[in-house]
Amino acid sequence: MSDIPFQPVKIISKESPFQFRHFLNPFHLLRQLFLYRELLGRFIWWEVKNRYRGAALGMLWTIIVPLLRLAVYTLVFAVLLGGKEVTWHLDSNYEVGAMIFCGFVMFNVFADAAGKGPMLLWENQTYVKNVVFPIEIIPVIATGVAVLHSMIGVAVLVFLEFFSSGQIHWTIVYLPLVYMQLIFFVAGLCFFLATLGVFNRDINNLMQSLIQIVFFLSAIVFPLNRLMALIPDKWEWIVRLSILPSIVDDARRVILEGQPPDWFWLSVNMLLMLILLLVGYACFMSYKRDFADVI
Repeated sequence: MSDIPFQPVKIISKESPFQFRHFLNPFHLLRQLFLYRELLGRFIWWEVKNRYRGAALGMLWTIIVPLLRLAVYTLVFAVLLGGKEVTWHLDSNYEVGAMIFCGFVMFNVFADAAGKGPMLLWENQTYVKNVVFPIEIIPVIATGVAVLHSMIGVAVLVFLEFFSSGQIHWTIVYLPLVYMQLIFFVAGLCFFLATLGVFNRDINNLMQSLIQIVFFLSAIVFPLNRLMALIPDKWEWIVRLSILPSIVDDARRVILEGQPPDWFWLSVNMLLMLILLLVGYACFMSYKRDFADVI
């Protein structure tokens, strides 16, 4: 975002000295998002285009990259490692690759946005020091870019699923609910990480390590039931509340298996992630006035 050509936009920043609890009001966040919706859309689209700037194929890479990843996952995990029979118990190598690719598409939203979270404000110092720029949209932009790339990957997966099986499961209508809890989670985390990263830059190194650990605990390259089989029944709720395994499993259910999401855990996680988002936003806004002084 550091090189985004910021054009003049009518932005009136009259931030009142609200206390923490006032920022917990979801309508405050919604009002900010609505007020700066045009700016958000412009920045998100610019970020996506900028990633492929100078490339000969340009935006075509948003389709080519998911296809290449799907091919690699199928070759490695289904063919070379024999995951079709041993791990997944599926009928074809493509199905294994599709399951793993679906998991990666969801996980990468977390990895892309959270990986950048601690350094978001440091990398956008120009905007942080600009008193009229609404820096609270910066974590939302990072989340939006990651989600947009994920949706492109899902679109590729749905097309290949239709090409392979001749049908698209009707349960895909539930996909927005899966994305909603993912967006709440990642955006809330970005608000927290952006705040912490201003005052302690070691958070960035810590997050890079944590992302690798979370990857292996999120049921990406194996089904969720394999992870559940290793855990006593009384502790299964911990896995469900760890959010990413549930999101990955729900995405696979609605896109590839033709099953609805697990409604109970979807509802619980949706509520918890909304709370995370509001608390993260409140923390960010509470320290907003200090960011420019520290940076």
